[in-house]
Amino acid sequence: MDQLTQLLQSDTIKNPSDPFMRHYYLMSLSTLYHLDFLVASIDDQNELIDYFFNISYWQFYDLCLLANVVNMIHVERITPYISDILKQYATNNIPTASVETVSKILINALETSIIQKKMTLLDTY
Repeated sequence: MDQLTQLLQSDTIKNPSDPFMRHYYLMSLSTLYHLDFLVASIDDQNELIDYFFNISYWQFYDLCLLANVVNMIHVERITPYISDILKQYATNNIPTASVETVSKILINALETSIIQKKMTLLDTY
């Protein structure tokens, strides 16, 4: 996993304008962070939060990205996005093919809130 992350990081540096490569790198980094229960740097968190902030209609890619990086962001910062996803899900604005991914986000957010000892946020959901 370390080698894949390093390879993706160098590819990201070579092509900084490719958001998909950057997201792929962040997802691999998230896997490494998950193994040690670490959160990302503030800069990486801000980059992801900025990306999620600009989403008005959650597409499958956006949901997959959040599901894969939720553990590397402080849970307080992702709560508004999870609430937005749940509202869109409740009003059937998220495709039914994405239901499994929404479930994964909720499970990952629950796990993250427990690991980060922020279990009071569980009442939000």
